[in-house]
Amino acid sequence: MTSSIWQAFQQDPSLALRGPVDPQTLAQVQQALGHPLPAALLDIYQQHDGQHPAGRPLFLDEYRWLSMREALREWQTWQAILARPDMADMRHTHEACGAPDAVVRMDWWNEHWWPIAVSALGDLLCLDGQPGPKGMRHQIIEVSSAHEGRERVAEALITMFSDAAADLAGDW
Repeated sequence: MTSSIWQAFQQDPSLALRGPVDPQTLAQVQQALGHPLPAALLDIYQQHDGQHPAGRPLFLDEYRWLSMREALREWQTWQAILARPDMADMRHTHEACGAPDAVVRMDWWNEHWWPIAVSALGDLLCLDGQPGPKGMRHQIIEVSSAHEGRERVAEALITMFSDAAADLAGDW
């Protein structure tokens, strides 16, 4: 992540950025997931552990960047919902999900999606660890409990953060 992005974020105190993530939190999160998080995501969280809940939305004018602990809670909540018997129709086999030209899998929820940000309505932006056949690993997708469709909003973490920094610069 470039220093210009962090400088843009740090110039706006209304974002209410947190300090770097605690290494113990990172270890706990990766243990709960059962696999390591991508290096690019770890680098970002070593700069700032998301935003305080009162912070001004950072992404797409409506999404607040989640702390690592908040992201884990969101991930666990969605995992628990999908595990309920009444959600059986929402489960898909990953190989069979979606069209051959799909960018995002047609899952309602996928355990390889990592929450990055949340809107006031509870919708998520997620890092996609298991994209559709034409998608890009670690693209950013929008996930909503109210809508079945999932769509890519950024091709990569750096793109999402760069766009947010550019939006902030435009606000000044």
